[in-house]
Amino acid sequence: MVRLMLDLSVQNWGLAMISKGVTQTSILIILLFVGCGDSIIQRASKDYFQYQEGNWWQMASDQDTMLVEIETIDTLLQIQCYPVSYGGYTRNLVKNPDAIMEYAIAVYNFNGEDHIILENFIERIELPLVDGNAWQDSLVDSIFVAGAWIKAKFYLQGLITGFENISGYGDVYAVEINTIEMIISPDTMYIDTIGVVESYAPDVGLFRLENEDGIFDLIDYGVE
Repeated sequence: MVRLMLDLSVQNWGLAMISKGVTQTSILIILLFVGCGDSIIQRASKDYFQYQEGNWWQMASDQDTMLVEIETIDTLLQIQCYPVSYGGYTRNLVKNPDAIMEYAIAVYNFNGEDHIILENFIERIELPLVDGNAWQDSLVDSIFVAGAWIKAKFYLQGLITGFENISGYGDVYAVEINTIEMIISPDTMYIDTIGVVESYAPDVGLFRLENEDGIFDLIDYGVE
């Protein structure tokens, strides 16, 4: 039996300040923004991830509803995590200054005994949110069980697909996340792929969720 869970740099503003003493009171400041052609990189500076125990977001699609809530804080691999429940499916997340990390674990069951192949954190969302930014991360490990090597692989690709200024919320960023999860043994291969688009609003958090079950929009929330 195989059980696999995915519980699971930034482009900066280019800034040059050039001053020239044409007169004693004359100062010229030039701001150079890194971009393509004449475009300016759109970068989020506010807090888009309201991770605090008890915060919640009520989402709704055309056919269903989903409650996203942060459960009691947990500690995994000696790191404090925020268990975020998406309608009962929990992801353990860590909020760092430069990324949202996700706890990943791969477990191989042989003759009723569980063997952890891989346990670590993978970068889920690179911060700050920058329009057009793309990133990827991976985890690979293996163990020797009953005379055979068992390997686990996690791959994640992320992309900020755009942002939209929505009245009452501000700039809402859409984040596309695709993961591939694999366990490979001499006679079997388990593969699971997950693709989602999560949209986040400043000082609110999750605003929209697109997955295989539909498109869920925010209808109510409570954050502190």
